[in-house]
Amino acid sequence: MFKSLQFHLDESGKETLFNLSRWSKILGIINIVLGSFNGLFAIPLLFGNKGAGSIIIPSLIMAGILIYMGLQLTGASSHLRYAFIHESDQGFSDALEKIQKFFFLSATLYLVGIILLFMMVFGMVAGLGFPEVSPEESSGISI
Repeated sequence: MFKSLQFHLDESGKETLFNLSRWSKILGIINIVLGSFNGLFAIPLLFGNKGAGSIIIPSLIMAGILIYMGLQLTGASSHLRYAFIHESDQGFSDALEKIQKFFFLSATLYLVGIILLFMMVFGMVAGLGFPEVSPEESSGISI
């Protein structure tokens, strides 16, 4: 086995590395902005409605995770640019590690979202989800 990670890039590989750096920075900034908006809209709910706790806590957690994911990608972009300029194997390895963290968190969030979606769908089918949408008693309504 190799004790170090070494990459030799031709012009096409360098262009691909540069594009990966650029797009990871763009996607990282998008994640940071989305996380910030999510957090900014959830914070006023902390001091307002007392019944919104089931929405506030997951929103703040998701905001934090989105910001962390964005920071991972912008850090990976910096490492990729450093690796590109200085031909550093360590910079490239660090960038791959940060991209791996981003993908792990993305997959985890997708799985959690799918589970929550199934819970909401099965709750609505069972008549347990969103009780404020459905009327309490239909006998009190006359047309």
